[in-house]
Amino acid sequence: MAGRDKVIDQGGKEKAVAAGKKRQANFELLRMTAMLMVVAMHFLSHTGGLPEAGQMPGARGTAAVLAESFCIVAVNVYVLISGYFLSESGFSLKRLLRLLFQVLFYTLLIPPVLVLAGVLPAGEAFQIYHIWQCLFPVQAGHYWFVTAYVVMYLFSPVLNAAAGAMTQKQLRITLMGLLVYFSLGKSVSILLFSSDRYGYDFGWFIFLYLTAAYIRRYGIRFFQEKKRGALVYFGSCAAVAGITLAALVVCARTGALEYYVTVPFHYNFIFCLTGALGLFMAFGSLRIRSEKLERCICRLSPGMFGVYLIHEHMDISARWTGWIIGTPSEHLGGYLMQMTESVLLVFLLAAAIDLLRGKCFLLAEHLLAKTSFGKKCGEAIRRIDDSMGRQKG
Repeated sequence: MAGRDKVIDQGGKEKAVAAGKKRQANFELLRMTAMLMVVAMHFLSHTGGLPEAGQMPGARGTAAVLAESFCIVAVNVYVLISGYFLSESGFSLKRLLRLLFQVLFYTLLIPPVLVLAGVLPAGEAFQIYHIWQCLFPVQAGHYWFVTAYVVMYLFSPVLNAAAGAMTQKQLRITLMGLLVYFSLGKSVSILLFSSDRYGYDFGWFIFLYLTAAYIRRYGIRFFQEKKRGALVYFGSCAAVAGITLAALVVCARTGALEYYVTVPFHYNFIFCLTGALGLFMAFGSLRIRSEKLERCICRLSPGMFGVYLIHEHMDISARWTGWIIGTPSEHLGGYLMQMTESVLLVFLLAAAIDLLRGKCFLLAEHLLAKTSFGKKCGEAIRRIDDSMGRQKG
């Protein structure tokens, strides 16, 4: 594919190929797969599909645990993709502003639309705390992922400089230290550590970012054989499912392990990390030979972040499954059918909405760039980005 950047060499090195800014279809397909997984996990959560501590998992509960186990890697994968590319491209104020305006577009627009549609009480939409969360979504934690991601992105110049200045051995030791702190200890502890945030914070995202930077520079020799990535993914997810089901049974029979029942579904759980690495490396070696399929993937993938912003908006998150299916089916077959239809509907509809928003934003940028105010803003942003680029170099 013309215009590729660097891709993962499964022998542990990187192959330099034709430079350019064209998206790599294999990683864009992984981004789309990860977002499908995210929507599936939210469906399971909002419909009560996952058994709680103290409950014996029935057929539906077991199927839900299996589905969650094979999707739980999605967030880690998403951050790995970002770190893989950002560790080379560096900080861009323009990119950050686009992301923030995209977030604000949904946080500010969705509430009045829902009020007009009659599904959200006006008193709730225009309550001061609600308005504040919509006006300042990053600081208020409207979307936990956005908050953690933005902080990670602001740290990216520092992380890139550090990774670039370190030797491979130094970076490896740093990653091992962070892995012990964030993951290894909590993965075997049956009691909660007060410092543990389950991977829902920028600290864990920074570890994933540096891990992706390491992969970008040095690769991982273990994944030399192409099939190993897929095997690690399936083996890790199977381990997550097995540990969760075993903990549920023990908890239901004895009352023990009540906290540990949830641990395998934490993003910083060791098998959640290895599963994400396996899936990332498997897609890194994937070659999409159809140019039409490549173009289709690369056209759809820019709408993926919008899928998250729409269906996880605070006024939609707990409601969308009820709008689509009403009451979740108690029967395994019916529940799986509801999940499949709901996930695909939300994924496709939200992606289409965000792709349309993206076109509108590009048009607005083009028109603004012709005004004196827009030219001044554009020049100021370019100076900052050029300055950051020189620092990176």
